[in-house]
Amino acid sequence: MEDRLSEGLERLGLPVSGKQLDKLRQYARMVLEFNKGYNLMKARDEDEMAVSHLLDSLAPLEHIRKLAAGTSSASPSLADIGSGGGCPGIPLAILMEGHSFTLVERMEKRSSFLNSVCTALSLQNVSILTLQAEKVAPESFDIALFRAFHPFDLKTTKTLLSLVKKGGYLAAYKARAEKIASEMEAVRKLVPSYEKICLTVPFLEDHERNLVVIKKA
Repeated sequence: MEDRLSEGLERLGLPVSGKQLDKLRQYARMVLEFNKGYNLMKARDEDEMAVSHLLDSLAPLEHIRKLAAGTSSASPSLADIGSGGGCPGIPLAILMEGHSFTLVERMEKRSSFLNSVCTALSLQNVSILTLQAEKVAPESFDIALFRAFHPFDLKTTKTLLSLVKKGGYLAAYKARAEKIASEMEAVRKLVPSYEKICLTVPFLEDHERNLVVIKKA
């Protein structure tokens, strides 16, 4: 994992301190250890964890930084909705130390794991909210992110947009452009316009990855 993770971060052009790299590696080990009983995410070994989850989560980091800078808040709040095992929220929080992250996860077992990670890694900028997305207070965040929550449909999109402050952003990790176009057509009444940002994940260059960004008016 170490070579793939280090090389992947270098390919992404992301400057990472030794301490941050250690935290990413420790987090990956914790996921693999807890995966057996918690079924956190699909990762058979350290290489798959590094590539499919850590690097995939971090591929749009510079775009997310720009979104945060584009909000009206002096201290933008970011949320990972349906965080599960903590991706993308934890890898992003490790590298974006000056930003506050909330990991929203409805399942107690997974929330317990996320709390364990935050304690073990001393992640002062991360809080865990054990709650269904539908029950989170409206306009709680400047940026709401999700990676494996739900496809865009009217109900999901309405719920997620309600969590975002006016002038903030909803950002979704997605795969094929064809599927994105189909999903976004279905919610055009709610989302008349959006931006699709093409991403390249190191070692997954043959997998199409995109970030869908919606600005809340």
